[in-house]
Amino acid sequence: MSPRHDLTAFEKTIPDYRKRILLSLSKALLVPPLLTSLVLRFTCRSLSLWFYLPLALLAIPLTIVLRSQYAIWTQDREAASLGARPITRVCGRWPGNLDVVLRLLKSFENDYVLQGFADLFHEYGCTTLNTRFFWDDQIISMDEKVFRFVAHTGFTHFEKGILWHERIDKLLGTGLFNAEGNQWRTGRQIARPFFTKERISDFHIFENTSAKTLNLIANRAAAYAPIDIQDLLQRFALDSAALFLWGTALNTLDQPLTQPGRVVLGPKGSAPADGGGEWDVFTNAFETVAVLITRRGVQGDTWPLLELFKDKTEEPIQVIMDWLEPLVKEAINRKAKRREANGDAKVSARDEDTVFLDYLADRTDDVEHIRYELITFLIASRDTTSSLLTFVIYLLSTNPDTCRRLREEVIETFGLTGTPTYVHLKKMEYLHAVLKETLRLFPSAPLVARTSLDEPLVIPGTNKLYLPPKTQIMMSSLLAHKRLDLWGPDAEVFRPERWLQPALLNKVAATPFMYSPFYGGPRVCLGQDFALNQAGYFVVRLLQRFRSFDFAPEFMPTGSLPPAHWAGMPGRQGVEKIHPAINFTLHSKGGVWMFAQPVPATATSS
Repeated sequence: MSPRHDLTAFEKTIPDYRKRILLSLSKALLVPPLLTSLVLRFTCRSLSLWFYLPLALLAIPLTIVLRSQYAIWTQDREAASLGARPITRVCGRWPGNLDVVLRLLKSFENDYVLQGFADLFHEYGCTTLNTRFFWDDQIISMDEKVFRFVAHTGFTHFEKGILWHERIDKLLGTGLFNAEGNQWRTGRQIARPFFTKERISDFHIFENTSAKTLNLIANRAAAYAPIDIQDLLQRFALDSAALFLWGTALNTLDQPLTQPGRVVLGPKGSAPADGGGEWDVFTNAFETVAVLITRRGVQGDTWPLLELFKDKTEEPIQVIMDWLEPLVKEAINRKAKRREANGDAKVSARDEDTVFLDYLADRTDDVEHIRYELITFLIASRDTTSSLLTFVIYLLSTNPDTCRRLREEVIETFGLTGTPTYVHLKKMEYLHAVLKETLRLFPSAPLVARTSLDEPLVIPGTNKLYLPPKTQIMMSSLLAHKRLDLWGPDAEVFRPERWLQPALLNKVAATPFMYSPFYGGPRVCLGQDFALNQAGYFVVRLLQRFRSFDFAPEFMPTGSLPPAHWAGMPGRQGVEKIHPAINFTLHSKGGVWMFAQPVPATATSS
């Protein structure tokens, strides 16, 4: 196996971001003028300093242009030799496509999520682009054939890449999401037994946390007050996953909730105006890290220039580590007690009482790795499932006919008090249609990045697109899920009924990467069935107790609602009542404040 796929070796050789950017700057800004000065000094001794100094400085932009043109020329030749064609290159008006970069940064802040990239695809009339930001190859794609190659058929030709690891290693380290090669395979093998059908179909772990969550909604409803469902569902998802994977009751649902009218815009959602308690401090740190890492990605490989003297993620990551430390210590203590009682005998994944954290701790003495896996599964459990449920409830509030039909299916299947079961949930066609349609329009992970290895590639099925070596490629399921040529003229309309049509189901079966909310291939989301079961269970319980939901824009924090210029725009931008945004995962800027309408007590009793 190549050292590239050995994460231990990779971590040792990956450069510190400060060293990398300073080395790059020195090569670009110092080497060309110095070489030019030396050449002029020895070939034109009669020239004065004031004459050849401008020539030396002129060597900087000239070298950049020549390097860029030479790279393009060699790539075009290589593509031709492979019988392929280069990916369409973005051509801005300013050097290094700086004008396009600035346009995208402005769009990222003010427009609909990823609208800037959607506009570029429309402008160039294609589904895969080479942005060439600052003269470097950077690919963005919404082509399902590209997705299939990168994620599945060409999987072995890609890795996360050095630029990815620079941005995120301090947070995820050797965790499963971040691991490469053998370490990734080992980590996945350790986690897989805890996501078998037998384990994820045991719904008792959802019941207590669901009841707590619904009671909190009911309490607000009884007081005729709204609740931030995004914050609430993040707590529900985290508490449920902690019981399932760690055997620990985090009880974040018992922490004080954000109060209507007393919130400000946080890094992602609503934040208490007074700073809040321990949970709010952790949430703020967690969301701050997500925002910073996302911003690094938007800024490209030049982001270290803004963090030369201070790594902005250090302080919030330390808050996260401190919050997780009791869980780590508890796992280590349980391991020590087991060894004292049973020697070197390890817990078995076949034992239904064994939780993932104990199973992991038995197989490593690396405390750092345990911390990183905790953070990895914290992100997976808290942000992805809560994102799905938040947007489900939001869409039910804006589509009352859908809410009514889904509730009818719930009552017909389980009544107002029946406990949801795995077998019956599987048969609820409209529930699954609603979940799928929500994930189509609002995929929890709307942008995924990979980097090609050292050899050039030809992407099959795309008229032979040529992909240069060592090139980062970003794939957006959010944009692919709204392509008119794949989904029809109503691609941006929320219409769950499309998932009840055999023609679409056959099309998705034949072209699976046109719908990829959980990615795909060997690195497909391990917990996707767990997330869908959890979401389905919660939606059933929710609609047994509440008949409808009303969005409460007047309680959203200042600066969180869509800008005025969205009104009347085509697609979802013109109809959205919230401001979807990407910061690691998809979320609603400022949260989602809702009024819930309970089922009348007489109906429940009858």
